[in-house]
Amino acid sequence: MNSGTYSPAFRMIAGQVNRLEAISENLANSNMPGYRRLNVDQKVFDLIYRQAMAAPMNMNWKQGEAYDPITVDFTPGALRTTDRPLDFAIHGDGFFVVEKDGKEYYTRNGAFKIDTEGRLVNAGDMPVKGRSGDILIPPKVNLSELSVSPDGTLRAGQRVLDTLQTASFSDLKKLVRVGPTLYSTPQDMSPEATSPETTVMGRVLEDSNTTVFAEMADMISCMRAFEACQRMIRSQDENQGKMIQQLSQ
Repeated sequence: MNSGTYSPAFRMIAGQVNRLEAISENLANSNMPGYRRLNVDQKVFDLIYRQAMAAPMNMNWKQGEAYDPITVDFTPGALRTTDRPLDFAIHGDGFFVVEKDGKEYYTRNGAFKIDTEGRLVNAGDMPVKGRSGDILIPPKVNLSELSVSPDGTLRAGQRVLDTLQTASFSDLKKLVRVGPTLYSTPQDMSPEATSPETTVMGRVLEDSNTTVFAEMADMISCMRAFEACQRMIRSQDENQGKMIQQLSQ
């Protein structure tokens, strides 16, 4: 087998494996608050396949060395009322800020809880940051009296506890995905102040922006793409067979 000849098909298959992994993760996290679906554009795959089918012996096979990358779709999810005092959501741009080992991370998942030290933390036990540092919930606070203002000010009755820290970014594509709902920044990127139009809501969660039916349709499309790669390989086999016959005559 000529690896150079078959390289585009192999790279196209690798690209579809990449796509299938993204679809699988989207389905697995379809019920996770604040989850942003992964997306794989099909531009490179479609280009190589069209060229291979139109002129398999004349195309630039080096294009098969690249395939479509996985990107994050930052389209907001739907907001859902939960009536749980420690559930929060951001309406508009921005992220909640959490911390681990002195490093800040950013999330849209506002399903928080209180740890044994009385700190407000996320599901991964990372402290949620307020303007004064870690947000502490006094043990005698009645959680039913907990409320949050649109600017993120957290209150227990009339008592101000802290203000939820939020951060925004002008170029979301630069964020580094480190978990299903968690992001960090590269060294050359700093968080920005959120827009005045951004508000924090209590007893509300932001749903995943994944649509299960759409992901299932993408999975079917992915299976068909695998079949297309198989047809491409068969076509190459047939063309090489014809060339060998012609040379042997």
